[in-house]
Amino acid sequence: MNYEKNYDKYDFHHPALKLRYFLWEIFASHYIELIKNRAYNEEEKFTIEEMHSAHYTLHFLMERFLILINPIIPQITTVISNSLKYKITEFPNTKKTNEKLELIDKITNFNKEIWKRKKEKNISLRAPIKDIKIPKELQIYEKDLKNCHNLE
Repeated sequence: MNYEKNYDKYDFHHPALKLRYFLWEIFASHYIELIKNRAYNEEEKFTIEEMHSAHYTLHFLMERFLILINPIIPQITTVISNSLKYKITEFPNTKKTNEKLELIDKITNFNKEIWKRKKEKNISLRAPIKDIKIPKELQIYEKDLKNCHNLE
């Protein structure tokens, strides 16, 4: 979706729906759940660099989200941006890519499957679970996935 084109036509509805979906269904439900253990690093299972990379990505995405939503709710985004010392600038230059998009689907499907299994077993989402194999294409995220789902 090209948000600028929608905004140029004074169509705020469609970008708002897409941004809300991404923020709530993908970012909050999956990405934040996946990296919150790394970001907090309370049990020191991650290196300082891994923890800082989580912080950087969260700040980067927050800043980009504020830029994208600014035409819809400028007062709120300005207050938030100022308090976080972000600069609301022009839309970032982007290039269309499907490079890693299939990984997003694979991660969300993996997460949903784990949550479903835990629910079927009537155990807490924080409870450890055994005999879960992380798919080969998600091995790069193994440390985060194991910590997120408490895989043994």
